[in-house]
Amino acid sequence: MKSIQKPIVIVGAGFAGMTVALNLKNLNPSLPIVVVDSASNFIFKPLMYEVLSKEISIWEATPKFANIFSDAGITFLKNCLTKISFKDNILEFSDELKLSYQYLVICTGSIPNSFLIKGVGENCYFFNDLNDLNKLKSVLKKSQKTSYHKKLFIVGGGPSGIELACKIKDIFKDQFEINVIEKSNEILNRNKIFNREQAERALEKRKINVLLNSTVKEVSESKISISSEGGITSLDKDIVIWNAGVTANLSYLETDEIKRKYGRILVNKNLQIENQNNCFAIGDISIIEGMEDLPLTAQVAMQEGKHLAKNLELLFQEKDPLPFEFQDNGEMISLGIGEASIAAIGITLSGKLAFEARRLIYASKLPDINESLKSASSWIFQKKSIFKKFLKKNNFN
Repeated sequence: MKSIQKPIVIVGAGFAGMTVALNLKNLNPSLPIVVVDSASNFIFKPLMYEVLSKEISIWEATPKFANIFSDAGITFLKNCLTKISFKDNILEFSDELKLSYQYLVICTGSIPNSFLIKGVGENCYFFNDLNDLNKLKSVLKKSQKTSYHKKLFIVGGGPSGIELACKIKDIFKDQFEINVIEKSNEILNRNKIFNREQAERALEKRKINVLLNSTVKEVSESKISISSEGGITSLDKDIVIWNAGVTANLSYLETDEIKRKYGRILVNKNLQIENQNNCFAIGDISIIEGMEDLPLTAQVAMQEGKHLAKNLELLFQEKDPLPFEFQDNGEMISLGIGEASIAAIGITLSGKLAFEARRLIYASKLPDINESLKSASSWIFQKKSIFKKFLKKNNFN
């Protein structure tokens, strides 16, 4: 067994970082583990849509890191990484703190990608974190007090764009004329066929317009310019929500410091950074050589985190790490208030039952912080234990 003089440091506590930290501590309780994140709360992003619609309370989807990690015996620091010295195994942070590590896991997630399109940063709303959620709720509520049929555009016909479109329509009814802009020839073009079909029906039922084969050229204070087969059209707009894609959050890295691919850190199948045997990258910031098509989802991030925890334990035992293998356990998508669609291994389900199943499946994935919430009477946590057997049986792990 290797001796550990310095801590294992995990930078970023999203799905990837959270999973590797808790699993590693479970495998080896004596390990000194430090988790660093610039935020105070974990954000369970798949449930942010239900927070927007008030189907669940905000605390249910945003537990505090301090509670989660202290309960597990893991040190948590709120700080912002500014530089990595791979040669010296030292991290530098915004408050001039320097932290040495024996092993480093970086998983700082992603941020919205504007693709350098003029006006996106200044004139669009986003849906990536708590700050974005609060800004969007505020502008939607404010718009509700004015005239009807305000023109709302959602850029991106992936899961986030479709879930937002359906939720907003159900919340505000005819307050907004909702338009989804998608650059390809179909929505959810990388998702399961069943979910895509259910989403198309949900959009049609709600009379949400879908503009396919269309890209945004510019967003001004009052207009959105869209390019399609018919040329460039400038349309009046009131609100634009940008969900067109993300880019890796790697502001702390020097440009040529480590090898990248498609703007993400290139790692081998053991999840190690090239030429850095004690450094690993997982989640949205990484791309595995030979597995470039893996989606940027919580499912992938959590599986990578669980696998990396096992690999680190193997390294401590002076054994060879194992290559990562992704297991597709299916996908779920919310389609408005009280409705969803699930396409999993051998299972397709839609409507209200799918919505309840989705909530309970996600509840099982939430960090186990019931002790810190004893005084609360949340439905989602009360039902959590009931579905653990169901989840194991249907392989949603």
